[in-house]
Parts: sequence; structure tokens; C-alpha cells
Amino acid sequence: MSRTAEYLTALAEDAGLFVELEALTDYAAHVGAEYAVASFEDAYEGEWSTLEDFAHDRLMETDDEYRAVFESCRGWRPSLDMVAWECDYTHTASGHVFRAV
Repeated sequence: MSRTAEYLTALAEDAGLFVELEALTDYAAHVGAEYAVASFEDAYEGEWSTLEDFAHDRLMETDDEYRAVFESCRGWRPSLDMVAWECDYTHTASGHVFRAV
């Protein structure tokens, strides 16, 4: 285990945070170790292949109009404004998605 991983593990354990180390390491690379441990639970959304897949799933869960149009037009997938999504979310190379907090 690298020194960074050991440090993050110690910080997380001290904070009572028990999460996947890979996801925490990805988040810490973007925001710093201390902030990552403090805000991980609020920021972590899960794991998706792409940010567009995450956006589509989120809209299917939360937007009734989007879901109704998508379900009525089989095989159609709308074009999403990914620049807007990228302002609020980060998708890492290992597939983890984090919300800006």
C-alpha cells in the first residue's frame, strides 16, 4: 500500500468513514485528502462507465418528462448537455462519479 493510501486509510478510519479505498483515492486526487474524507459521503454518487450514462440514469430517476419521452420512443436516446453536467459532477478514469460539494 502506498503512503498516500495509508494516509487516506488512517484519515478515513479516524473519521469513522468506511468506504472503498479506490473511490476515496480518486476523490482525494481532485480535492485533497482532508477534504475528500470530510465530504466523501456527500459527494460520491457511484460508479458508471461514462458521465453521460450517469446523467441518463439520474434523469430517468428524477425527471418524469424525460422518462416519459424516453420510454415512448424506443431506441431513442436524447443528446444531453454534458458541459452542464461536467460543471456539477466529476467522472474519474476508474468510473467513479462525484458531485461538486
